[in-house]
Amino acid sequence: MTQDQRRTRISRRRFLANGAALGAALSPAQVARAAVSGPEGAAAGMLPMPAMRDALPPRPSIEDPGRSLMDSGWRFHLGDIPMPEIRGHGWSYNSAKAGQAQGAAAMQYDDSDWPEVELPHDWAMAMPIEETANVSQGYRRRGFGWYRRALRLDPQDRGRYLEIQFGGIATNATIWFNGSVVAHNWSGYTSVYVDITDLARYGDDLNMIVVRVDAQSMEGWWYEGAGLYRHVWLVKRDATYIATDGIHADPRRGPGGAWTVPVTATLGNIGTRSAAVTIEATLIDPDGRMVATHTAAGTVPSLEPMDVALTLPVATPGLWSVDRPTLYTLRTRLIRAGRTVDERTLRIGFRTVRFDAATGFHLNDQPLKIKGTCNHQDHAGVGVAVPDALWEWRLRRLKDLGCNAIRFSHNAIATEVLDACDRMGFLVMSENRNFNTSPDYIAQLQWLVRRDRNRPSVILWSVFNEEPMQGTPAGYEMVRR
Repeated sequence: MTQDQRRTRISRRRFLANGAALGAALSPAQVARAAVSGPEGAAAGMLPMPAMRDALPPRPSIEDPGRSLMDSGWRFHLGDIPMPEIRGHGWSYNSAKAGQAQGAAAMQYDDSDWPEVELPHDWAMAMPIEETANVSQGYRRRGFGWYRRALRLDPQDRGRYLEIQFGGIATNATIWFNGSVVAHNWSGYTSVYVDITDLARYGDDLNMIVVRVDAQSMEGWWYEGAGLYRHVWLVKRDATYIATDGIHADPRRGPGGAWTVPVTATLGNIGTRSAAVTIEATLIDPDGRMVATHTAAGTVPSLEPMDVALTLPVATPGLWSVDRPTLYTLRTRLIRAGRTVDERTLRIGFRTVRFDAATGFHLNDQPLKIKGTCNHQDHAGVGVAVPDALWEWRLRRLKDLGCNAIRFSHNAIATEVLDACDRMGFLVMSENRNFNTSPDYIAQLQWLVRRDRNRPSVILWSVFNEEPMQGTPAGYEMVRR
């Protein structure tokens, strides 16, 4: 080894730290400029990008017309804010009551000096690179953070079902709404749906959303980020409504080759009386032609969920495949007193999958070699707060490489990514994060399956990854459950 070689040799730790520092130095604006630079920019040493396109990517379909994006208007505080020490009987009494959260969770807490942030937001990307920090987390310390956001609801929203949907919070979180704890989050990869109907205020009487995030908690041995790193949505629905993730539509091929689409709608009702309703399901082909429509009636009790089911016959649909990902539109309407009060629009695909010990995987009865990758969700420059357009770029790059399958390692991925997988023709292994049979963690697995059960891209479910207990009697019993 020459003297120059000894002088330039660096350790793996230093190499990774330098790489992380380079990612931090690239701002989202620089990444965006590189994204449109084309091959010439790549040749000049910029980030490698696919060729420029003349058209915008397909606009995502509006699945739920009652949802509106709530990514702006958030205030953020880096670091924890201890709760005040409660003293005296009066203070102790009041603090134990609904709506009386203390400290930074209180309704009237002064957050005027907190900076505003736009979601998705990964605060760990702004943390310095430290040689003594955890290599698995990118040499960045994550810590704690707080978010607050005021919300004004129109007086006309009174009497409607209201919900806030958090796409993903890294990692553990406590959520308050108007001074009351409304949810705890035990995973950085599952969504959190919060029913705020009973606590909502209207007009100039503002609502306050508060989220305390504990990013010290780790679920993986990779970069996990910190904060509200996926989209947040506000949902407004009629008093009688279709529940979130409440449409199950799984196309089935019968013994004679004819297809059907069994449709089950899970309904809710916040009214004081039962509601007589009709469900109307309509299947539309890729050219906009109606293929089938059917209705079914039911009565939804007050404050109790109810399922209404029907079946659509489809003789010879176009099949979904990795080379031709044909998607049909399923529009499900909830009708009450002759008026549509809620609806969902899903993209579904007709396909069969099976594995054979001798010939391997078959898609639509044809053998297909699965050529896939394992992908984590972080990206240089943005951490885990990956813009939807950047995800679409990554998937296009994988297609260019000949990839037809993805295992999202090792957790639930954002719904916007799965939308693109359905549209672009990827086979997906949808993976659970925590191998644990306690109620909180079983609920995470149930949420994953319920959310992704209609997708043609999802062909496999994974309950764990590389678990030391997987070959033990205890591991066997856990999987059985």
